[in-house]
Amino acid sequence: MRERPDLFNLRPNRRIGLVNKVDSCRVNVSTTDERQLRRANVNGYVILHTADANARLIGRIARVVRFEADPGKNEDARGFGTVLNDVTIHALGTLKGPGGGREQAVFTRAVESLPEIGAQCFLLLGEDLAQFVALVAEGSARHGAPLSLGTYALADEPETEAWLDGNAFFQRHALIVGSTGSGKSWAVAALMEQVAELASANAILFDLHGEYEPLAKHPRVTRYRIAGPADLERPGDSALFLPYWLLGYEDMLALILDRSDENAPNQAMAFSQAVVHAKRASLSAAGMAEELDTFTIDSPVPYRLDDAVAEIAELNEQKVPGKNGPVNGPFYGRFNRFLPRLDAKRSDRRLGFLFALPEAALSSSYLDVLAEKLMRAGSAERAGVKIVDFSEVPSDILPMVIGLTARLVFQLQMWSDRRHRRPIALICEEAHLYLPHRAAADAAEARALDPFGRIAKEGRKYGVSLLVVSQRPSELNPAVASQCHNVVALRLAHSADKSAVSRLLPENQGGIEDLLATLGVGEAVVVGDACPLPSRIRLREPAYAPESPSVRFWDEWSRAANEQNLALTVRNLRRQTASRADAQA
Repeated sequence: MRERPDLFNLRPNRRIGLVNKVDSCRVNVSTTDERQLRRANVNGYVILHTADANARLIGRIARVVRFEADPGKNEDARGFGTVLNDVTIHALGTLKGPGGGREQAVFTRAVESLPEIGAQCFLLLGEDLAQFVALVAEGSARHGAPLSLGTYALADEPETEAWLDGNAFFQRHALIVGSTGSGKSWAVAALMEQVAELASANAILFDLHGEYEPLAKHPRVTRYRIAGPADLERPGDSALFLPYWLLGYEDMLALILDRSDENAPNQAMAFSQAVVHAKRASLSAAGMAEELDTFTIDSPVPYRLDDAVAEIAELNEQKVPGKNGPVNGPFYGRFNRFLPRLDAKRSDRRLGFLFALPEAALSSSYLDVLAEKLMRAGSAERAGVKIVDFSEVPSDILPMVIGLTARLVFQLQMWSDRRHRRPIALICEEAHLYLPHRAAADAAEARALDPFGRIAKEGRKYGVSLLVVSQRPSELNPAVASQCHNVVALRLAHSADKSAVSRLLPENQGGIEDLLATLGVGEAVVVGDACPLPSRIRLREPAYAPESPSVRFWDEWSRAANEQNLALTVRNLRRQTASRADAQA
């Protein structure tokens, strides 16, 4: 018979006490051993006997209390003297020994049996804890796609790898949160480096500040930029245009329509008709008969915006026959404010990626080009991780533009052949800027929420995953955040942010909220379906660290340094492009 692991026969000096209270997910243990009590650290692990001799309950210490007890009034205190030490433990899962088809011990998150009153409780410390962590890590690594964000934060075994189940991490969506400077960008970069190494990796990282440019040096990562003002005349291969004809009807109206205008309903109706007419003419000219029979106003069909504007301008000046000669038509003058507003949007070079399009972007084949750049999975010749830099997109329409990109990816994935569909992940950096609480969302943000909300609820069916990254979890849309069943929480100090994270955790993970403010830089608590054990880990340092270090103000002010190139700064401001060159203007 195979000898049971040492974890099933811990040494007596590891015993902390006996169970005195049990409820649905909590166990209370009483002890009078002062020496052992001092070793019972909050958030440490324990192992408890159960009625099944081949199973042990694994728990996390949530609270340690010492109080005076009167044996005459408290039956639980009898036999323990006048001082009662009480340890509250949250049940985490079950450790099963060999047998029943198992060749070795395994850990499962299911709490299959709770200990009986009087059951023994042992501390998991030192080599025992290292052995248990190694067993959990080995179990995670046996899954189809293991990944690691770092090592377990254990003093005795600092190099024990903290493996996660890569399938569960992306299948069930994930959330990375932490205050500014806590190490979120490192966590994202380290994760993307591992994803990029997979043979058929497929992920898109939304980079709002251009900080992940160093990651593009990875041989299996490519970087695109939403075209800025400097790209309109001579766009490079990395410049992406998102043509206006990709915008849905409501998105276009949110961009160009002033809802306070008394003529707004007429303007919306006339614009929709003009767009339909322009799309029909474009499909007819291209000989796309099947598409002509099925298209709608929201279909991604290229059309000439000039044609739609000309039709509206004609309505604005239209005369109709009257009794005594021509009279003003029903829409005469109704677009006097709409047309200049639309023209101002079209002439704004910051919106050139929408309106100042190269001729190729007005072709029906441009959608194929976008799909190829954004959606194609990695191979030996092609990078699978794509960074999309949105840093030059105006902040007032940033939510809409990111929402447009997410909706395009989801629609392409949804309409792809199921037999050849490749899963794809969207990494949403600074998500609170475009996935806010709906009560605080403006029109553009509300439009961005719709595609992300649908991806959060239905993405798993179509192989689209979300990794939401934010420094303000309290400001995230709860409908999206609640669908993230894996949480990587770095240091959080604000009470509202800690509460927001705790609401996403299972009931038996209580107490982790208080731990978040005590984490060091580069430390995180990982909880969720991908992590068999709620774990405190030290993040690994990425090989291609993002350009997001905290500025050391006092040190910078204390030493002589090169003068800031303000001439280049002014030039960049005027040209609305972030030049990295050190050359003089």
